Amino acid sequence: MLNKNHDVRVAFSELGPNIILVSKPFHKAEFVNSLLDSVDYPVTFLDFDLLYSGYVTSKLVQKRDHVSIFCPQRNDWKQILHGVLAKIHQEKSMVIIDSFNGLHNMYSDKDSGRFVNASLMLLAFIGQFKRCPIIVMALARKNQKNRWVLSPGGRQIINSKNLNFYILDRDSDTLSVTPIEYVQ
Repeated sequence: MLNKNHDVRVAFSELGPNIILVSKPFHKAEFVNSLLDSVDYPVTFLDFDLLYSGYVTSKLVQKRDHVSIFCPQRNDWKQILHGVLAKIHQEKSMVIIDSFNGLHNMYSDKDSGRFVNASLMLLAFIGQFKRCPIIVMALARKNQKNRWVLSPGGRQIINSKNLNFYILDRDSDTLSVTPIEYVQ
C-alpha cells in the first residue's frame, strides 16, 4: 500500500509543461497519489506505463471521482489526445502524463521523438491558453556527460525555456519536489 502520509504541495506552472524527473518508480506513484489528493478539479491521467492504473485496479490506491484514467496505446493515442485537448479547452483541469518514457516507448520509429514532442507541445499550448497545469513524469538519470536522459533507454530529454523542471526525491520518509534549472 502506498504511504498516504505525504503532503507534497508544489505550485506547478500553468504556463508550460512541468517535467518531474524521478529515479524510482515507487516514489513517482507516491507523489502522484499525494498530488491527486491535493487537487479538487478534474484531472486527466494518461498512464503510459500502467503503474498507477495497476495500483487503482488492484485497489491499493483509491480511485478518485475527479480523476479520469486513460491507458493509451499506439492505435488510440491520437483519439485520446484529441479528447484531452477538447476537455482542457472546455474546463479548468490538470493533465498528468505518466510517463514520458512510456509515451516514447510507444513509438520506436526513427522520427518518433518529433511526434512525441509535438504531442507534448500541443498539450502545453492549449494548457497554457486555458491555464491548465500539464505534469509530465519522467524516469530519468544523469548520463556520463552529466545530461538528463530517460532511464532506461538513454533518450535525451528535450529542453526549452518554456519547460519547468523538477526533481522528485525522497529523504528518509519525506518526498520532496525541487525546481531545477535544466541545462544541457
